[in-house]
Amino acid sequence: MGLQVKNGKIYTLLTNISRFVLAIVLMVSGFVKAVDPMGAMYKLQEYASAFSADILSDDWMLFFAILQAALEFLAGTFLLLGVYRKPLAVFVLLMFLFFTPFTLYIAIAGPVDDCGCFGDAVTLTNTETFLKNLFLLMLAVAVFLGRRRFVYNISSKSRWMAVIFSIFYIAVLEGVSLSHLPVVDFRPYAVGNDLRGMVQASYDTYEVVSVYEKDGERREFSEDNIPDSSWLFVESRSELVTKGEKPLISDFSIVDWDEDYDIAEDVLADTGYVCILAIEEVEKASVSRVDKINDLYDYCLENSVPFYAATSSEEEAIALWRRRTGAEYPIYWADASMLRTMVRANPGLLLLKNGVVVGKWDSADIPDIELLPASPTRMPDKVSTLFTRVRGLRFWLLFLAVPLLLIAAGDALAFRRKGQSEKPMPDAASQEQGSDNVNNN
Repeated sequence: MGLQVKNGKIYTLLTNISRFVLAIVLMVSGFVKAVDPMGAMYKLQEYASAFSADILSDDWMLFFAILQAALEFLAGTFLLLGVYRKPLAVFVLLMFLFFTPFTLYIAIAGPVDDCGCFGDAVTLTNTETFLKNLFLLMLAVAVFLGRRRFVYNISSKSRWMAVIFSIFYIAVLEGVSLSHLPVVDFRPYAVGNDLRGMVQASYDTYEVVSVYEKDGERREFSEDNIPDSSWLFVESRSELVTKGEKPLISDFSIVDWDEDYDIAEDVLADTGYVCILAIEEVEKASVSRVDKINDLYDYCLENSVPFYAATSSEEEAIALWRRRTGAEYPIYWADASMLRTMVRANPGLLLLKNGVVVGKWDSADIPDIELLPASPTRMPDKVSTLFTRVRGLRFWLLFLAVPLLLIAAGDALAFRRKGQSEKPMPDAASQEQGSDNVNNN
């Protein structure tokens, strides 16, 4: 009997460790997709294109990207809280029963380079993705088999508050990130990054080693330490000293077709402020804030601040854009992938100073000219908006953790006052069956 109880406690412990690990991974995966719904949509489009299944419109792909992020995040949160254990355990198991063989095929066939499991926050190879999903599948099986042994972190009396808040949280997170820009930016064009260092590649460095022989003895010498003529040269070879690295940004290019010249180097070499208006496709770009953009261009012109617009569209579309918006600023060509990576908005504004990203806005959030100082030494990076105050990982982690902790603490205090608890740690199947009707819906 004592051995049974001991084994039961170990089984319960392992089940809940598996549950917590799986919960954290799902929450992180859902969160990094939720902060960048457009990026998640682009990844789904990449998959659809790879499998010749790109039949859905952008709106539908965006809907599925938003839904996927929300489901992953909520599944992780509910696992962490220990609510809805039966349907949740089944859902998570089915999810990994699908994704594990799917990522095995991806690892073998290689139709895409990166699974996009963790958005732009963490990049995994296809093989790493499969191994990760295989591990998570084992955890999902353990959670499914031991679902009756969940240690409850919140009672059924307070569960509704945690569930409603979790849904509210992910909805607000995705809504703000979609209406403005990603509230947490994991891409290389994030505010604070120095682009000049990111566009430069480092190359492999080698050292020439020469082998000489004297009196039957062979030695290796570097180029700076060649022996005297009494040594007989045998051979030389190159040895790798430092492995080179690819640049973090490999496609930064803004081309002036009229002059057949790439102005990217000039943009990064400028030690002052530089405005880059990214318009991925002028045919689909929003025209609701064109007056603010035109006013900003006039401001830059008056204060000798370079202003460049870049688009992947053709000349006819650009001409139509000029007629529709009254745009007088120069418009250059850039790759669509680079533009959508630069700013998740169409159009969106990137502000550089001395090669460093100091500001980034959706067209709706571009500061009004009245707020800008009339000086070429200052630009809108100093202007604070409501959106800029809710950006950053710390804010959103606190926004999630504090309410959930308050709900859990209030729940624990309420049941302590009543002298009862709905959070048992069952050790035997009979206890699990008895508590199942109370705690599971």
